[in-house]
Amino acid sequence: MKTPKSTETQRLRQENRRWQKRCRRLQERADRLAREVDALKEQQRRLQLELAEYRAKFYKAKAVSAKEDSTARRLPKKRGAPKGHPGWSRPVPRHADKHIEVTLECCPECGGRHLERCARYEDHYQEDIVLPPVVVTRFRKHFYYCRDCREVVHGVGEGELPGSYIGPVAKSLSSFLHFQMKAPYRKLRVLFRDIFHLSFTPSAAPGFDGQIRRRGAPIYAQMRQRLPAAPLAHVDETGWRKEGVNYWLWCVAVARMVVYHIDRHRSAQVVMDLLGKRFGGVLISDFLAAYNRIRARKQRCLVHLLRLLKKWELYFADDRKRRAYFTHLKGLVKSILTLSAQWAVRQPRNFIVRRADLIARLRRALRTSLDHPRADKFITKFGAKWRQLVTCLEVRGVCAHNNLAERLLRDNVILRKITFGNRSDKGVENHQVLMSIIQTARLQNLNPLTVLFQLLAHPEIVAAAILSPAPAASTR
Repeated sequence: MKTPKSTETQRLRQENRRWQKRCRRLQERADRLAREVDALKEQQRRLQLELAEYRAKFYKAKAVSAKEDSTARRLPKKRGAPKGHPGWSRPVPRHADKHIEVTLECCPECGGRHLERCARYEDHYQEDIVLPPVVVTRFRKHFYYCRDCREVVHGVGEGELPGSYIGPVAKSLSSFLHFQMKAPYRKLRVLFRDIFHLSFTPSAAPGFDGQIRRRGAPIYAQMRQRLPAAPLAHVDETGWRKEGVNYWLWCVAVARMVVYHIDRHRSAQVVMDLLGKRFGGVLISDFLAAYNRIRARKQRCLVHLLRLLKKWELYFADDRKRRAYFTHLKGLVKSILTLSAQWAVRQPRNFIVRRADLIARLRRALRTSLDHPRADKFITKFGAKWRQLVTCLEVRGVCAHNNLAERLLRDNVILRKITFGNRSDKGVENHQVLMSIIQTARLQNLNPLTVLFQLLAHPEIVAAAILSPAPAASTR
């Protein structure tokens, strides 16, 4: 028989077990809520980062004076030359093509006719353009009978394009305005009609490009053949469209030469086709994964890395320790950029010691753990590629950034916004051949319009002018 004491003990034990179960349930719920709070905080950070990026795209930073906000940045410097600077004016032309004596018969103020010429005079120079008229040239071809080959033959006149009713100047100007000035084909038709009084259909303008492209295709092929032997290459890509389908426009810039290639894919195979399976020079690129498979010495763009580190600073805006780490890492990357820029001009003092110190500090920073899955994954990724961040300090002439390729892509991006890409395979070929020749001419300080004209008249002159000599041996 149970005593009252044992019954009370059993009841207390049961109640204790109930409270323990309830505490375990509450603890599990608290842990689950804590995990949900952490996930929501991560989501909030990502959303704040995306919001800041969109704000930077669509809105300019508002300038706030120091009186309004003590933590605000200083106001930007006033534009223009400093006060008291010497005035700037257009230089006086060295010669005058036309001379006009400006005389008076009556006073422009009162209308009086009793005027007496003074010894003083003033020369006013005015520069203007003369709209060229359309010149119609008739090529009268005389036929001859050749007794050697027993054929009736005739010659080709100077500046004549056989089978073409529009001359080389108009065709080269049309291609120049389209690829260099970003004028659409229908606007070209209006421009030629209203200014030069020369009419053609909008569909004829792509034909002009095709005619120039056929003469420049051998030069473009030689340019592509010389890419694998270059000592260094800047590579970048951007989106492109062909008949509404997504393509990619690749840009490969080497010494004094740039090659564009439009491809359906954004893979490493495209880079291998352009530079070879094993590139002997230094490959300068961003952090696209397609470049990881290229067997070459690499230099990753440190400007891209700075943008990523800035995003991580914003991501950990409320975490002082982790934010301080990414600020420190950003300072190291900026120091590498500064030292590389100094080395490009001259040998800095204590360069070898400073280089070794920067590399050691960078490697120590990339071995740090922040106890955050995404941040640690980011650090581990760059820790495995630390050599690709300091090639600019080990090989002279290698840039620490990929701005050259990005600038060479800019004209293509603007043209894409206006024309929405190409609509045929011939249009793709026209773009990659003509744009490569035009941008190469600009890199070599040649007049692109003159180069396009010479492609129609004398392609061998263009080949001799823009094709640089065989590159030197690898700098690897």
